[in-house]
Amino acid sequence: MHLTLRQLKVFESVARHLNYTRAAQELFLTQPAVSMQVKQLEESLGVALFGALGKRIHLTEAGREVLGYARTVTQQLDELEGVLNHIRGFRRALRISVATTATTLFPPCSAPSRAAIRV
Repeated sequence: MHLTLRQLKVFESVARHLNYTRAAQELFLTQPAVSMQVKQLEESLGVALFGALGKRIHLTEAGREVLGYARTVTQQLDELEGVLNHIRGFRRALRISVATTATTLFPPCSAPSRAAIRV
C-alpha cells in the first residue's frame, strides 16, 4: 500500500463535501486533479471509497473507515506541527522592522512611538 498525505487530504475534502467540484475549489485544484488523486488512492488501497447514485456520490463502507483514519492522521500531524513549533519557540506575532530612513520620511506621531523605533 502506497498513499500520500495529499491523497488523504483530497479524499477527506471530497468526503466532507460529497462533491468533487466543491473539494477542488476548497483545495485550489482542478476537478480532474481531485478525481485523479481519489482514483490513485482507491487503486493503492484496492477498494472503492465512493459510490454513485445518479449524480450524487456517497461514501462506501471502506470510504467511511478510511475517512476516520484520514482525520486521525491529519489531527496527529496538526498536533505534531504545534509541538515542533513550541520546541522551536515559534510565536505567532507581528514583527515590524523599520529602516533608519523611515525616521526621516515619517514624522513621529507621539513620543512613545518614536521611542519604539530603534535606529
